[in-house]
Amino acid sequence: MKKWTVMLIPQGQGGTSSLTLCELHFWLLGAVVIVLAFTASFFFQRQQEVARQAEALRQINRSLELEYANQVPVIVEAPKPDVSKEEIRQIEARLRAEYDASIQAINTELTDLYDMEARARSITGLEPRTPTTFEPAVAAGDGKGGGPSHTGPFSYPSESEVKRPPHVIYGMTRPSADLIIEEIRLRNRSLGELVSDMTVQKERIERVPAGWPIGPGRGRITSSFGYRRDPFSRRVRHHDGVDISAKKGTPVLATARGRVVKAEYISEYGNSVIIDHGDGLETMYAHLSAINVNRGETVGRGDSVGLVGSTGRSTGNHLHYEVHLFGRTVDPSKYMSVTD
Repeated sequence: MKKWTVMLIPQGQGGTSSLTLCELHFWLLGAVVIVLAFTASFFFQRQQEVARQAEALRQINRSLELEYANQVPVIVEAPKPDVSKEEIRQIEARLRAEYDASIQAINTELTDLYDMEARARSITGLEPRTPTTFEPAVAAGDGKGGGPSHTGPFSYPSESEVKRPPHVIYGMTRPSADLIIEEIRLRNRSLGELVSDMTVQKERIERVPAGWPIGPGRGRITSSFGYRRDPFSRRVRHHDGVDISAKKGTPVLATARGRVVKAEYISEYGNSVIIDHGDGLETMYAHLSAINVNRGETVGRGDSVGLVGSTGRSTGNHLHYEVHLFGRTVDPSKYMSVTD
């Protein structure tokens, strides 16, 4: 194997040195150089590839930014209206004035409604509806009366309002919307109670005999209620009703709403109809030539129950009309003078 000696001679003082290299050393050195060259070439190419990929990513990123910018609309802030604080204050004042006017109008209507309801309750005999007591909020304080009031926009009723029935909004000059709604609900319930009571009273009134049993101007009274001389025996006897002379076949009318309890021939009275009106009241229609109703039937005021005739103990065509109160006869003329 060949060997090579490398002499190292310094320029200054000092001894020389030598390095002996064999052929193997050169092969190893060449191999190292080749490996280093390939390694450097690999990393250089890798760096170039990474640089190319980075540039490609930057291009993609720029493309995406441009595409996004084209798709997203540009938001341009609208110019603010040129409204001054004074104009805003005027608008607020106008809206508040309109609101207060609406509340006042509702308050006035409710006041009229309250007064009308009070009159209706007085007429029908119902107890007046007392508004819910309103107690304004007050801060806590020592001793009687507490601290100062903090009722806000509310105010106490004046002396004149205190003397009159409670105001529909309790004397407040600016009641809240919630309080108005609650008062409307209260008035609604109260009027419902009033309507119910008036319906009952209306039905009761409809059951009280009123007016003539054959219609006004269609007959005349020939014998009144009370003692009289009997037309057959000529003796003085009590006449339990009134006799109304009329043409045969004249319609006989019920003087009040009720239920027919008798519709038949009754000895001296002939064809007769008796109607029960409730509350102890009954009416009787006698000497009829014909009966137009049946027992158990309900009739209303003005309904025809029969026709004028002269059946039974009678001297001629007429209607014998009686009013009974708890089983006793009373003067029918007191009811006949009442009109519905």
